[in-house]
Amino acid sequence: MPELPEVETIARGLSKVLKGKRIKQVRTIFPKIVKQDCGLFEKELARKTIKAVRRRGKYLLIDLSAGKTILIHLGMTGSFLFAPNNPKGSKGSQVGKHDHVILSFRDCDELLRYNDQRKFGKLKVYDTKDEANVPELKKLGPEALEISSSEFVRLFRKRKGMIKPALLNQHILSGLGNIYADESLHEARIHPAQKIDLISDRKLKNLHKAIRKTLLKAIRAGGSSIDNYVKVDGELGNFQLQHKAYGREGEPCRKCGAKIKRIKITQRSSYFCPRCQRHTRQYESSR
Repeated sequence: MPELPEVETIARGLSKVLKGKRIKQVRTIFPKIVKQDCGLFEKELARKTIKAVRRRGKYLLIDLSAGKTILIHLGMTGSFLFAPNNPKGSKGSQVGKHDHVILSFRDCDELLRYNDQRKFGKLKVYDTKDEANVPELKKLGPEALEISSSEFVRLFRKRKGMIKPALLNQHILSGLGNIYADESLHEARIHPAQKIDLISDRKLKNLHKAIRKTLLKAIRAGGSSIDNYVKVDGELGNFQLQHKAYGREGEPCRKCGAKIKRIKITQRSSYFCPRCQRHTRQYESSR
């Protein structure tokens, strides 16, 4: 599932190519991907001008004229491609097998295609002024890149249970998923199954710093291209080449050389270094 760096990369890519363009037509090929009446969805988008593209947590938000906003969640395999309708040398419109929503624009030959192989994504339009009441957004926790160190410590100090599931809980902190939780915990030298109440304030501050460092590096690299993720221009991200923990079971830790291990925590695979990320059984305030 695309996480904060991938969604941020897509938002920035879409902003560059879409801002100021006026939508001519909306074609919904797979209606179930739109989580409201398709006729209403297409009508609300037609003839609107794209004002801005932004991100909230793992959601893409496209602001339109007339006070409308498109909410998009990419699910597990969703992506956008902005490309010519008829690439040079081809015949007919190049609509892909898994293209489910297609937008055309005035004075522009390119199409914006929403592609989603597993069809777990969602799109809908809402009144921008009512954003505070949109169910998908109002339940989100603070942004992982915006929360301060002191706020982060306060937020997790009152939590119980293991640290990894808490990081994945979008109601607590928005934006992190399996990849960047593992990478951040490795950077902070914290075991993914460590009980939160046994983590010192100092270690939580280190984790906050590690999350910011990891996410910003991933954004600069264009995200991690695992499975179906591609950028708006169809190019791959390359942060997967820099992974220190995620997906590296049996490979040497880039810090100490020990073999990376994989365990299941709440049915999710978690990758960690058993030497760098020791699982402590009691609170160690000096660490």
